[in-house]
Amino acid sequence: MEEQVSTFKDGITYMNWDVVRKNRFAQNVVPPRPPDWPDHVSPISLTGLVLIGIDEKTNEMFWDGKRLVTEKRFTDFERGLAIVGLCIAFIGVAATVVQAWAAVASLP
Repeated sequence: MEEQVSTFKDGITYMNWDVVRKNRFAQNVVPPRPPDWPDHVSPISLTGLVLIGIDEKTNEMFWDGKRLVTEKRFTDFERGLAIVGLCIAFIGVAATVVQAWAAVASLP
């Protein structure tokens, strides 16, 4: 007999977290993962989705109480574009400073 993940009593759902953690990954799936996934990565079961949580104050995501770290790294093209933009901005600022100095220098 399979253990129950939760019970519903008096309008409240009571979770059996030990059973949820034991069944967090999909089982009896063929193939066990898509071919382009690393060997140590497994799909999450529907029961395992209960382990995903969100901090109400910061909106950070958690998996079984551990914060999920997501990061966005710029590609080489994006870095190059940012450098070009900074150079153009620097040239614009330098030109403005030179023009302001020339205007002040030409005052009688």
